[in-house]
Amino acid sequence: MAQRQGRTREEIREQYGLDERTLTDRLRENWTGYVFIIPTFLAFTALFYYPMVRGVTMTFTDTRLGEPGQFIGLANYQWLVTNDLFVYAFGWSIAFVAGTTFLQLGLGLLAALLLNELGEAAKDWVGALIMSPYFAAPLAGGVVWMWFLDNNFGFMAKALAVFGVDAPAFLATGVWPFISLIVAQTWHDYAYSAIIYAAAIASIPSEQYEAAAQSGANRLQRFRDVTVPRLLIPTIVILSLRTAWNIAEFSQPFALTGGGPGTRTMLLSILTYRVAFVNNNFARAYTVGMAMVLLSMTAAVIYVKAISEEENLYV
Repeated sequence: MAQRQGRTREEIREQYGLDERTLTDRLRENWTGYVFIIPTFLAFTALFYYPMVRGVTMTFTDTRLGEPGQFIGLANYQWLVTNDLFVYAFGWSIAFVAGTTFLQLGLGLLAALLLNELGEAAKDWVGALIMSPYFAAPLAGGVVWMWFLDNNFGFMAKALAVFGVDAPAFLATGVWPFISLIVAQTWHDYAYSAIIYAAAIASIPSEQYEAAAQSGANRLQRFRDVTVPRLLIPTIVILSLRTAWNIAEFSQPFALTGGGPGTRTMLLSILTYRVAFVNNNFARAYTVGMAMVLLSMTAAVIYVKAISEEENLYV
């Protein structure tokens, strides 16, 4: 045994036929696979990589709609950090993303636990009801919520009026516009978390629950000791994806408030649209977009770090 453990890497590779292969050898052996990959690579380059690189270079110019840009160095970034509206939108976007992401996690987990307790017949119907908001177009969802919450003709205003209660201006005053945006976005996307959580819960062997029950664990203890450890990695995956998508969310918030009243609910995504298509300043719009990329990358680094320490999460 000691002799086997003392073998060199070359001896082990020779014993099992794992000879070193050059890049040319790999290309020769797998040329058909590379041929099939080329169209996808070209499509990604044309539709994703090139626009991304072009956008980054545009942030160093004064490009406007229909006008060639001139190199201006870091002037757009200087404008960015000194612009009060951007600073406000940046802070509100962080609050919006944090609120919606964690609410989507919580509601998604509750929905998945509910589905796990239902019989097969009821699970199909309840599952379809729970998942239906996620498959609705975000723009349509924003319009639906606007008609639901509008203080003049919305359903909530009319329903409260029946009981002689004046409805608050959900989309206009106080903290209500912020709450309305977070609730609407949570409603639309919590089903994504529910889908992943439901799959993770269904994959847990029933024998683990039976063993915990036989050892005297009640339902809450079984959830804590059996279910929660198996949901840690799915939670990180959901967090990473939902964070990125909530940062980039545009359609539903734009349809619901458009960043208003005034600029009170201005998200970075809406600000990017306004700078690009209202002010016609594409260079500055791309610069705002770089701030969104920075937020997404920061969150991604945190989540990847957590996933890399997976073994510690189960201790």
